[in-house]
Amino acid sequence: MKNPIRQIRNSLSLRLGLWVLFFAAIIFVISIGVLYFKSREYVRQDAMRRASQELNNTVLRVMSYLNEVEIATINAEWLVRTHLQPDSIESYSHRVIAQNPKFNGCSIAFEPYYFPEKGKYFSSYSFREDGVVKTEQEGSEEYRYFDMDWYVRPKMANKPCWVDPFFDYDVENPTAEDMITSYGRPLLDNNGQCIGVISTDLSIKWLSQTIMEKMPSERSFCIMIGSQGSYFIHPDTTKLVSQTIFTDTDPDRDADIIALGDDMVKGKEGVRQIDYKGENCYVFYRQLTQTGWSLALIYPESEIFRGYNRLLYVVLAIVIIGLLLLLFFCHKIVHNAIAPVNHLAGQARHIASGHFDDRIPRSKRIDAVGQLQNSFGAMQESISGYINDIQRMNAEIEQRNQELTVANQKAQEALEKKTAFMQDLTHQVRTPLNIIIGFSQVLRMGHQEIPDEEMETIMDAMQENTKNIRGIIDKLLVAALFENKESVKRDSNVPCNAVCRQVLGETRSKNPGAVTLHFTTSVPDDFTIFSNKNVLVKVLQQMLDNANQFTKQGTITLDCRPSSPETVSFIVTDTGIGIDEADAERVFEQFTKLDYYSEGLGLGLTLCRYSAEGMGGTFTLDTTYKEGARFVLTLPIA
Repeated sequence: MKNPIRQIRNSLSLRLGLWVLFFAAIIFVISIGVLYFKSREYVRQDAMRRASQELNNTVLRVMSYLNEVEIATINAEWLVRTHLQPDSIESYSHRVIAQNPKFNGCSIAFEPYYFPEKGKYFSSYSFREDGVVKTEQEGSEEYRYFDMDWYVRPKMANKPCWVDPFFDYDVENPTAEDMITSYGRPLLDNNGQCIGVISTDLSIKWLSQTIMEKMPSERSFCIMIGSQGSYFIHPDTTKLVSQTIFTDTDPDRDADIIALGDDMVKGKEGVRQIDYKGENCYVFYRQLTQTGWSLALIYPESEIFRGYNRLLYVVLAIVIIGLLLLLFFCHKIVHNAIAPVNHLAGQARHIASGHFDDRIPRSKRIDAVGQLQNSFGAMQESISGYINDIQRMNAEIEQRNQELTVANQKAQEALEKKTAFMQDLTHQVRTPLNIIIGFSQVLRMGHQEIPDEEMETIMDAMQENTKNIRGIIDKLLVAALFENKESVKRDSNVPCNAVCRQVLGETRSKNPGAVTLHFTTSVPDDFTIFSNKNVLVKVLQQMLDNANQFTKQGTITLDCRPSSPETVSFIVTDTGIGIDEADAERVFEQFTKLDYYSEGLGLGLTLCRYSAEGMGGTFTLDTTYKEGARFVLTLPIA
């Protein structure tokens, strides 16, 4: 009589017959899985439909609030135009706030000296404080309301418009409490000329709270962004206005968020699935047509399936208990038969994924599975040795190739830069030197016969070209000094306006009438900074020379203004050929010229930046200006 245990150990087909019971469990699990995914899809579609409807309702609510502001402003405008009397203006702005408790404030402002008896500023501003409507006259040299966005934009557009949210109260320490948006309408006289602006404010905090009160779930929330992507409504109030939806995004990691931001900025509507803070979320977005802003409802997927998952947990518990009971009875039979095969399959997958060094243990079994395992182990050991040798050689070759590529690239770049610099330097020096040599030969051949007027012209030309050669050498010497990061000695109080006028006058004398030169200032004539006058004059002269060189027509403006309580900025703006944004930093590299045929060695902007840093300041290119080029020199006052 055959030993049944030995027969089972030697017969793989007999052991595989026991898999039938296991297959029954597999079919059961697949059936439950199909039911799970189908029902999950139905729940998801229903939740998305409800979320989309909630977004539409929210957009309608926001638009109704905006309509209330517009209607109230239109009514007030009609009253102002009908009874244009200074004494009545305060009552009109007071009435707008008194009759509309949702509004934050109302300003009825006029152009400077429109009412001569009221002086330069006349603006009635009404607001609500502690439940009481108050009215006051706003406008002073500290608060020039006709320079504010809520006044300028409607006036310049000559039509009603919404102004992007801003901090109108404490701009030095803004909080979400102070953030408002304004709807402004220009006040026109009978000739169609703008005489003022009526503006009604709406609190962004109140609008955000009103929107958040009706969210489809506890963890869902809304955001609102402007036409440039800036946050106007967000649960994190520190991001308002100061950050955009594109801030700190990585094109590879946050491609879905960038695509969402592009759609919202372009005014599109729809739904997207994104990864928000490591959680899968659905975003429903739509534009507010009145303002150009876009509103989005962010709905975490876990919130959509929260109720469904609770029911699923109960079902899974029942299924798990049933499978455990089934496995309990099948375990003794199936485990011994299938465990070696499963182990060998797992080892094979592990090796196929690249772990060639892991050894497969030898089997003491004498059946086909044992023979297969031992043969596979011997084959794996041989393959592992070959793979390790190949990988080691490939790694060494790759490392050497990379080192050679980097070294060759650096050598080529250095050679090209050196060649271009030497050619440029030769050209820049040879041209004025030829002029000097030519004139010197003329003088040597017979200067007594040359008229005095022509002699003076020749001497001026020789002196000017000598000055050019000396300037080139000086730039090379200064560049060599600044390579050592030496600081500039600040040794005197420098009058800003006087220095600006001096440099502007020298520039005007070099190229009179070619372009129009302007000087504007926001500081008094006795305003000084503690710096190095000579270095400051050279930097400003270089800024104006660059603007003059690349501006064939139009204007060049030198502007002096305080940029903060501790710094002052010197800004040179031209209407020349401008600088592409891709070259915004490259122009500050040594010996770099965007136009090879232009004058200079490519050192001017580099020395300007070195000099600015040496004086404790900065020198930058304003890439937001597109009508030409604008360079900003910012220095500390003290």
